[in-house]
Amino acid sequence: MYNINILGKNTFAFSDIFTNFNYDSTENFDCDLFVTDAFHLVQSGRSEPVLNYEDLKTDKLIIFNYDKCSPVESELFTSVSEFLKDRDIKCLVITLHHIIDKKDLPSDFDYLSFDFFVFQVVENYGKWDSIFDIFRDTLHFLRPKKFLSFNNIQHPHRVQLKDFLTAKNYIDDGWFSFDPWNENGLNVDCISNFGSQSFTEINLGLYLTSYFSILTETLFGGDDIPTVKLTNKVFMTMKAFHPFFMMGQPKTLEYLSQSGFKTFDKWWSESYDNEFDHDKRITMIFLELEKLLSVSGENIHRKMFGDSFEEEEWIKLFNILKHNYLHLPVHAENQKQKVIDKINDFMGETK
Repeated sequence: MYNINILGKNTFAFSDIFTNFNYDSTENFDCDLFVTDAFHLVQSGRSEPVLNYEDLKTDKLIIFNYDKCSPVESELFTSVSEFLKDRDIKCLVITLHHIIDKKDLPSDFDYLSFDFFVFQVVENYGKWDSIFDIFRDTLHFLRPKKFLSFNNIQHPHRVQLKDFLTAKNYIDDGWFSFDPWNENGLNVDCISNFGSQSFTEINLGLYLTSYFSILTETLFGGDDIPTVKLTNKVFMTMKAFHPFFMMGQPKTLEYLSQSGFKTFDKWWSESYDNEFDHDKRITMIFLELEKLLSVSGENIHRKMFGDSFEEEEWIKLFNILKHNYLHLPVHAENQKQKVIDKINDFMGETK
């Protein structure tokens, strides 16, 4: 068990997952660990607390950046390199960004990607244990909405989605939220004074009364090297037994498949996932959405579930949703072990 000198804020984000390290020691540290939601912001004085060289107790540093770090190369990598400059420190950086091309990995420190938010969903979201039965028992109901899409912050691709749905008169065909905490926003399930804005539950009713989700991930473009970053959105949708379109970075669906999940190319084209031109990718997504949203809810029902319960076409979709649901804790454990293995290698190496 390594003795860790843990620094930063929200240190539980690391220690609650990785319980096999000792965080209570006051001496004989094996490495330093700095936990932050945005290393490049704290080091440039735009957030806090700052990592100071004087706070380090060893010559091995792990930076656990569990949220914002884009643009990755020009912001995060540069800020880490500047901190390490002329200092005899070996460093491992762990973030949510999966770097697609190995040539883009940094050369002056170690790097590892990690799906932090899958733990949040597995541990805290959706306490039900009967989702399989609920899905089967509601197959004969026509769902009142065609789609579900949560959009909190007004990122450009979310604005484009809203504009597309509004222009095509589709917006009322779905459960669609947009900037819900603004008095002029669109709200589907947020009631003021009932809990906080940081939800750790899933409104299952919205999923059971719609056919698919349009997931607008935090990032669509805007990174300076090709990466895939996943937040809680996709894992929540899997926990709620819902098919989805992915309005995220290119190769997101490919990464999910490589991680053992299944997607929905049997029901619509997912070729948009391979398009790196952001304008072309969003156009491809809208074309696929148009094919679905331009038909009636009953036609979508039959497309997804088949023409009758007895024909058992619905089982094809059910098996994919069930697989993803059951794979969530497996993926979480795989991610955890990947980090543990990397740290063991990192600690065993000499500079």
